[in-house]
Parts: sequence; C-alpha cells; structure tokens
Amino acid sequence: MEPYTIDPHTQHSNSVKLLDEFDAYRVAYKYVDNQPVNAFFVIPKELPSGPRPLLVRFHGGGMTEGEAEASLRPFFLELSLKHGAVILTPDYRLRPEHEVADGIEDTRSFWKWVEEGKAQESLHRMRPKIDVDVSNLLVGGESGGGYHAVETALLGMTKLPIKVLFLQYPAVDLPNLLHKPPPRNVHLSPCWREKFPYSIVEEHLATRVPGTICTRAKYGSRIPLMGAMAQAGKWVDTSGPNRYLNPMDALDTAPELPPIFLYQSREDESVPWEHTQAWAEKLKKLQPGVPLHLLFVPHGDHVFDKNDTLEAPWLKGEPLDFVHKYWPAKS
Repeated sequence: MEPYTIDPHTQHSNSVKLLDEFDAYRVAYKYVDNQPVNAFFVIPKELPSGPRPLLVRFHGGGMTEGEAEASLRPFFLELSLKHGAVILTPDYRLRPEHEVADGIEDTRSFWKWVEEGKAQESLHRMRPKIDVDVSNLLVGGESGGGYHAVETALLGMTKLPIKVLFLQYPAVDLPNLLHKPPPRNVHLSPCWREKFPYSIVEEHLATRVPGTICTRAKYGSRIPLMGAMAQAGKWVDTSGPNRYLNPMDALDTAPELPPIFLYQSREDESVPWEHTQAWAEKLKKLQPGVPLHLLFVPHGDHVFDKNDTLEAPWLKGEPLDFVHKYWPAKS
C-alpha cells in the first residue's frame, strides 16, 4: 500500500474543490499473471474516533473504460466527510482485453479481500489509528459500476451486511442494452452514433502485448471499441450458463436483497430507463419486502449527476432521507 495523489483532471469541478480534504492510498487487492489489480482508499483527513463506516464505489465506463478513483461524485465525497466514512473503490478487468466475467471475478476477489480483513490490514500499515466498520456498508456505482454494485448483491458476492445499495443508472438488462440501439432516435448513445466495424477491436487486440492485463483506461478513450462490440453483438454473452451476468436474469435466483436507492434520467441516451423500470417491477414481484426508492428525474443525460452535490434538488430530501435511514447504521 502506498500514498496516492488523485489527478484533479480526472474529477469534475465540485469534486476538485474537495480533494484537499482527503488522503488517498493505492493497494493491490489481487494479482493476475503477476500484475496488480488495485483498489484505492479515499479517506477524510479529519476523522472522528471509533470505527468508520465504509462506502464502496464501483466506477463506470461500460465495462470497457474508467479508473477506480476517477470521476468521484461530489455527493459521495460529501457523504464521506459528513459521516467520517472511508471510501474504497476498486479497479477491475475491462473489455475487450477481458470478458465481462473476468471483471465480475475481480469483484468477487475484491469482496473476499475485504471480508478476510486484508483491506483493514493494508490500511493499518499506513493509518494505524483508523478502524473500518465493514458491517456499516454502503455499496454504490454509476452505469457499468452500478452493474458491478447490483451484481454484488444479486450474486451474493459478500457475506457483509450491505445497509443500502446506491445504484446510479446501472446496466440491468445487458442483452437488450448492448446488442441493439436504444429505442429513441434522439440523444443517441455514442456507441450508436456512427458505424464502428468490429475490425477496430481486432486491430486493438492485435497490438496487445501477450499476457498483459487491462484494468484502467481514461474515460472517453474507448468509445469506438464500445461501439464496435455493441454493434457486432460481441460485448457480452449472457446466454446459457452466463445468465448470471445479466442482472435481469440474476434476480430469479438472488438472495434477499438490501434496501435499494435506484435512479436514472428519463432522457438517458445510453441506458434506456425502461430497462430500469422493468427490473424494478420484477424486483417488487420477486422480493416485495425489499425497501426500494426508485427515482426517475425528468431531464439530463446518462451521467447527469457527475458534478452534483448533496444539495442537488433531485437528491435532497426524500431520496437522501431514504439512504440515511439505512446508512450509516447507528451504533
């Protein structure tokens, strides 16, 4: 584990304003072919005494791009400051160098690393006075990160008691999302705005050094790769034994789920809000006792919340009250 400096150029303006109030650290939670897959602690410089709540955040990027500590939402940073919570955010293997299942395997490894106390051990080497209460746990993520967050619960990846899932416009119906364009002709997803031949992917993979893994890529750097995989129907196979990779199907065999805050814009150009509505309706049918706060904001693009604070009108009030009802848990 080592100190890490978050690049302000990877953050939106309201998050940049808060970075000086945090320390960051990088640590490998697993190795693949002797190469690290890292997680990042983001910790308020001033913390109250006692065990601290944990906020685990999975980054987005269509399972193809993104970096664990990039594009941290201002409201997550503010929640961390408000409650003295430790943020922990992991990288995972990306398409097209790897399969979506490889990224899910990394998420399983991440949770095992946390459960076995190795995250706490790593933190103690640098910050011996900080104890993390891993049972006081919020799990969130945006878009592809929301996919990893919801799959965490649907597949029972951790025995830790998740107090609330904070799902930001997650991909919950992969076959219908990744293999055909959205049902609206306006604000078309970047993956469908132009023709991307699959040869783009083949040429990219041909330049790959054999044996190297890919767990990080700058946001916006891989739109042609995403588009080529989507248009060729080769992003992810969720048929047969791979049905568990599709959150819509994974609901059928899911354990009892924690409380869920789930939100999205009705103008989302990348993930149709109808998928989210259908998933929520299926959840209510299969697990009617799960507390669910479902919110569709009327306007905004896919990542409309990227620079929002806790004072954002869509978040302030009932949605945030729902989250605070469950997390952080009162001792």
